[in-house]
Amino acid sequence: MKVAYPCMALHGGVDQYDRDSVIVDFKNGACKLLVATSVAARGLDVKHLILVVNYDCPNHYEDYVHRCGRTGRAGNKGWAYTFVTPEQERQAGDVIKAMEMSGAPVPDDLMQLWVSFKDRMKSEGKRVKGASGFGGHGFKFDETEQQLATDRRKLQKAALGLQDSDDEEGAVDIDQQIEDMFASKKTVKDVAVPVSMNIQPGGAVAPVPSIPSASATQKLELAKRMATKINIAKNLGDQAQDMTQQLATAVMSGGRIAGPTVSAKSIAQQMADRIHAKLNYTKTDEKPESEEQMETLKRYELELEINDFPQTCRWRVTSKEALEQICEYSEAGITVRGTFCLPNKEAPAGERKLYLAIESTNERSLAIAKSEVTRLIKEELVRLQNSYQYQPAQKNRYKVLA
Repeated sequence: MKVAYPCMALHGGVDQYDRDSVIVDFKNGACKLLVATSVAARGLDVKHLILVVNYDCPNHYEDYVHRCGRTGRAGNKGWAYTFVTPEQERQAGDVIKAMEMSGAPVPDDLMQLWVSFKDRMKSEGKRVKGASGFGGHGFKFDETEQQLATDRRKLQKAALGLQDSDDEEGAVDIDQQIEDMFASKKTVKDVAVPVSMNIQPGGAVAPVPSIPSASATQKLELAKRMATKINIAKNLGDQAQDMTQQLATAVMSGGRIAGPTVSAKSIAQQMADRIHAKLNYTKTDEKPESEEQMETLKRYELELEINDFPQTCRWRVTSKEALEQICEYSEAGITVRGTFCLPNKEAPAGERKLYLAIESTNERSLAIAKSEVTRLIKEELVRLQNSYQYQPAQKNRYKVLA
């Protein structure tokens, strides 16, 4: 006031509209000095804020950390000064704890103030708590629950595209987390396929109609001529003659008439050939398949491990409907293989953990199938994080004594 420094105020008695206006002006640099209470300790992210002065020492550790955390953000340097009076010797322990955990040197005067306070409390028969903060005997997080809560918050922010200014760590890439859990393994194999087989997109195999070559056509005509001569000589086929016709032919040609030497099998064959001629039926003899020329194609295989994902995620990607839709869309084949194993447990000897095997003859189908599997798992993870199904069960507060 004496030197006429322009400043703004921020406290709990200010309306929300005025609070937003003050914060915007302070961030834009319209006013470079802000006097605030602990209302500004959280949620205020101002770039290039280099100085924080705690005129009144915070009365617990968390408040001190968040106040000083307004400066030195995103890799920038910052300074925080705290005034501690002899009457505030009780709060000196929190300041010392924060400085020791951050690796900052502790001033001797501050350490002496804290030691003298502990000695005086000990002489009076009072116990000094090692850390202050919000007390009470309600629910408390352990390390596992705290980690789950942190992961849930980060996953929600990543899914919604938000970033908390109080979160010092970088934004979590949910796609990268899923990729790390997949531990994908890609292989390329050479497969020998007959030339007469047509490989369609996605690995489907269809026969190719064969076109006879010129030499094959000539050989076929020659075989037909030889068969006709043999049928005439043996009195078989369409030109076969019965006994009366044979006798008439022999009389007209003046040849010798021989006794009938036709067997029952020949008569049956002649009758069958006549019926075939009336029905215009041509008998085709099946010939053994000859050795076809082979060609080598590449088959791409991708393995995605899904054993460590939550149960609902595994159910989502291994359901029959989901697999059919992915296979139809990507034109790739997907198979569920392996055995489910509990977390931190090894798979039985000779077996593998649960995984998806994706097979195709081109890499594009493989990439489409993987992206669809990733999308389904991501949607299910976000749904779990937004519900209470993924929260750990609270331990019982009471126990029964025998």
